[in-house]
Amino acid sequence: MLRMISVAETSDLSFSDAVQKAVKGLIDKGEKVHFFVLQEQRGSVKNGKLEYQVIVEISVE
Repeated sequence: MLRMISVAETSDLSFSDAVQKAVKGLIDKGEKVHFFVLQEQRGSVKNGKLEYQVIVEISVE
């Protein structure tokens, strides 16, 4: 049976990098990841630098 986990992640590089970090974090914890859905993306500026923020729903076994 699959379940969905909501993960928030940030990156200084890109939205794509933030998504990859979220998925890889679960894989590194031993979760069997099947797919993901990007729920939200936004950003902020801290000290003149962009920070990319995502919320991802990730399907795991």
